Amino acid sequence: MWNALKQQDGATLFDELNNLGFETLELSRHLTPDQVEQLKPYLRENPPCSIHNFCPILPGTSQVEAEQDKILLSSLNTDERLEAVRRTLQTMELAVELEVPIVVLHLGEVDTYDRSYLMRDLYNYGEREFEAFDQKVTEATEWRKRKETRHQDAVLRSLDELNEFALKMELYIAIENRPHYYQIPNFDEVGLFFEEFYGSPMRYWHDIGHAALQEKLGVCWADRWLEQYAEHLIGVNLHDLQELKAYHPPGTGDLEWDELFKQIPADVLKVLEIRPCEAEPVVEARELCDSLSQSNKLPDV
Repeated sequence: MWNALKQQDGATLFDELNNLGFETLELSRHLTPDQVEQLKPYLRENPPCSIHNFCPILPGTSQVEAEQDKILLSSLNTDERLEAVRRTLQTMELAVELEVPIVVLHLGEVDTYDRSYLMRDLYNYGEREFEAFDQKVTEATEWRKRKETRHQDAVLRSLDELNEFALKMELYIAIENRPHYYQIPNFDEVGLFFEEFYGSPMRYWHDIGHAALQEKLGVCWADRWLEQYAEHLIGVNLHDLQELKAYHPPGTGDLEWDELFKQIPADVLKVLEIRPCEAEPVVEARELCDSLSQSNKLPDV
């Protein structure tokens, strides 16, 4: 994610990150087919730790648009949902080719009017602790509930197919918590999906920044996700928040990383997911997270 847009040559992209001290990479949704092909010779010697669906970017989608899900595993349109399953399977096939053990999934969203801007405006005006803020959060989540059941059912159908493929391919598929209240899964839906597919190759992928953003906007306490779904946890995305802006290098924003690392199991995969910026804060973030991760492994004295 950090340099996929600024380094169009896959070899240069790999070398740049390798020179910053990263031995293992995650393949992001922002990579083009050409970049993936150029990366393959390097990745066969250094298999990625994980890959974000969809990778490479979908046909007709620019790298800038890649973060916006154009087709959804939660779609009520059967053709669109099946196309999302098919494209996810292509990402899973790439994972098998490159010996990547984990494919991280975005499950989609509930088709409801997005009221996030109201919560953001109240937060930015310093209204976070007032009744009006809680009222807007309640209104938004109640509107979501009116439409969520059919989208949950669509996700269950998609996951049923993908879990079957993952089992045959010997892959883990990891469902990720998302930043917005209307996206899937919300806190309760993670439990719903694991109850349905307990014992499957499905796991939970926790995004620190997404959870923190939901807490800032009054949707869900950030620490609940890790507490509730620890047994399913396979990986964590690490990035900082500056107010409501995500994907900053850890240590450059509002989050307390020493406390966060106490909540993350030592054996869980940890991936820095950082927006384009200068190299120095990326190196400092890697060193910070390395240090905290090592401290977390030390026995209590």
